[in-house]
Amino acid sequence: MGTRRTLAGLLTGALLAAGAFANAAHAEETLKLEIPKLTGKAKIGTRSFQLTDRSRPAGFDQAGKRRLMVQVTYPRKRGAGACRKAPYLPDGTAERLLSYLNLDGPVDIDTRACLGGPVTRKALPLVVFSHAYTADRAVYTSLVNDLASRGFMVASIDHTGDAFAVEFPDGEVVDGAYGSPLASKAIEEPELVKLVNMRTRDVRFVTTWLLKQDRKKKSWLKKRIDPKRIGIFGHSLGGATASRVALVDKRFRASADLDGSLFGDWPLSAKSRKPYLLFTSQDGLGSVLPLDKSCRYFGHAAKPKLGWQLAGAKHLSFSDFQVLAPQIAERKPDWPFASLYPIIIGNLDPTASVLAQRTAVARFFNAYVKSGKKPPKVKAPTPPTGVVPITADQLTCSEPG
Repeated sequence: MGTRRTLAGLLTGALLAAGAFANAAHAEETLKLEIPKLTGKAKIGTRSFQLTDRSRPAGFDQAGKRRLMVQVTYPRKRGAGACRKAPYLPDGTAERLLSYLNLDGPVDIDTRACLGGPVTRKALPLVVFSHAYTADRAVYTSLVNDLASRGFMVASIDHTGDAFAVEFPDGEVVDGAYGSPLASKAIEEPELVKLVNMRTRDVRFVTTWLLKQDRKKKSWLKKRIDPKRIGIFGHSLGGATASRVALVDKRFRASADLDGSLFGDWPLSAKSRKPYLLFTSQDGLGSVLPLDKSCRYFGHAAKPKLGWQLAGAKHLSFSDFQVLAPQIAERKPDWPFASLYPIIIGNLDPTASVLAQRTAVARFFNAYVKSGKKPPKVKAPTPPTGVVPITADQLTCSEPG
């Protein structure tokens, strides 16, 4: 499955392109894009900050200790004051991406989030998000921000060295070790196993830090996180990360894998005893599921376990490319990816696709994290319009080679 993940990394560049131009302006006219209107009731705020895990080296031939960028998105307190629009990407990362593309002029993306502001006055369920191989946290803004608008705190992590680039508050940009999103390095399973293990430690470190902030007297997160209501999800390699984290860390109540292959030996024998959602794209993981280790892991998992599929979708349909690419192509017919993007995301109606994704993820976490109830007492959520159950044929797993 390593080859397919490499292709995903190559194609992710088209998605990332949409956010790359937020502040890199050279042309007279700004290309204005937007993620779909949020479906929750809450207005949201978002803050980004650097964390340093001093117990680990930076890795990837970098000096010093392991540094991460984390973005926390949350329901904003009512009456919090004026809203400054949160940017899609920081300047340094935008400059990196702009160099890979042939799209002139600035792009402004409405994230539908405010920059900062106080958190609503109550303890919130926390969901951690992990991005795909060579992607970054920003390219899932539509899913993350919508979940926050529905009453969750969402912490999105940039996995330094794995992400195509990470910009820190001092302006330093650390390039990924696997090339640009348009030219990702081929990667085999042993290295993917190492990446998942590294990401797992990233997630656990960030979660510990967030919970410490929740207990601090002078913290903007004081008493804003419910430590008994924590979940995790991710896309592609991030989905593998989510599966692994929930298996080894008792703090996580539930996990959702969005079209992510699993790697290593553990998926062949480990048994998840927590609510688990395997959410595939029809023409992505869904098309090869019997050959993937995620099939066997799902088969061994205890109930409740949900196998859902986004009908007509491809691997990158779960990213912002689903909605941003058609907007770019409509306004810029000469954009180099104008004829390519349907090959990557299919011919799904963008609005319907994103609504189905958002609703599916929210229903799962509403039931098994936000409710705070034990799984036997929860009525299993049903897939929304556009999402279908994974078939029995797809779950007839091949024997491992």
